Amino acid sequence: MTATIHRSDGGHPPGRPAQDQGSGAEVLAGRATGTKSAADTASATRAEIELRLAQTHKPETVKHGLVIAGIVSWAAFAAATLALPDRTDVVVEATGLTGTLGALVALAWALSYGLSFTSSRAAKSLRQRLSTGVPWLLATGLWFLTWELTTAKSTALPRPYFTPPQQVLGILIEDRVILAESVGNSLLLLTIGLVIGLLAGLVTGVTSGWSKTFNYWQNPFLQIFGPLPSVAWTAIVFVVFPTAYAAAVFLIAVSVWFPVAVLTRAGIIGIPRSYYDVAQTLGASRASLITRVALPGALPDILTGLFMALGVSFVSLTVAENFGVQSGIGWYINWQKGWGDYTSVYAGILVLVALCSGLLAFLGVVRARLLRWQKGLTRW
Repeated sequence: MTATIHRSDGGHPPGRPAQDQGSGAEVLAGRATGTKSAADTASATRAEIELRLAQTHKPETVKHGLVIAGIVSWAAFAAATLALPDRTDVVVEATGLTGTLGALVALAWALSYGLSFTSSRAAKSLRQRLSTGVPWLLATGLWFLTWELTTAKSTALPRPYFTPPQQVLGILIEDRVILAESVGNSLLLLTIGLVIGLLAGLVTGVTSGWSKTFNYWQNPFLQIFGPLPSVAWTAIVFVVFPTAYAAAVFLIAVSVWFPVAVLTRAGIIGIPRSYYDVAQTLGASRASLITRVALPGALPDILTGLFMALGVSFVSLTVAENFGVQSGIGWYINWQKGWGDYTSVYAGILVLVALCSGLLAFLGVVRARLLRWQKGLTRW
């Protein structure tokens, strides 16, 4: 006897909905459609990323109008210096040399502009330099032209407080020996104070960031004495220290110590705990954790603190040399100010600006060398 079983689910297996069933071709078509949609989405995402990168990193373009205007501004400065008559009360010093230098600047940029149209290897570099440096070319050309016209060629700015550029250049040539000696003495004093302040800042920052006990005792000193300007210490240090030179070293060291200590401490505290755990798992000792994990991890912050400290140290250097150190570029500026020789004062300021800019640029090169792995991630 054969039993007939009637199924109420329309012939579909239990637990599977009716719409799941279909031919193999339909299933394959659905999978192909899903794969195609995913590929289209990935392609659209890639195109969007490329578009955003292109918008972010636009190629530098040479603004021809600005280039021509910058060259003309320097040529106009050279022509005004050489052709227009000076005021009768102006002591003419290095007028011909000043005009010649202005003409050489205009000629050099004109040649660079012409070579940028060629297909040589240097053309790309010249176009890059023109695209980034032309605004400064025009600004400096207009500045020197205005300076020349308002001092040596007219009575717009009163003397002796405002002197023409050729007189400043003449003082730079005339006092080149004493200026070179002053720069050397300032560099020596700055180096001693910078090294002492850097070492003290590293010790304070590392111990405060590593140990809660040291942080408890040192952090109040950082917050109280660190922000004090170096001028506030002058009434004390020149009495406490045996010589003015030692007091000057202390002023520079204190101004360097604070930013280096604060940023070193912040850098060490900000290192993830997992870095130390991995190093300990590999058998690193406490000293290795400091020298191979903490200090390298905090190096970007340390260099930023050193960058800030270098700028502040120049202020302390000038103050220290004005209060008793009988040498250095700060002393030279203060000495010439006492005689009312504002032309020499301006010359000393220009030398000080060149010294500061050169050291900051050198520190930037050192930072780029030490932090090669950060290239393209941060800008300084």
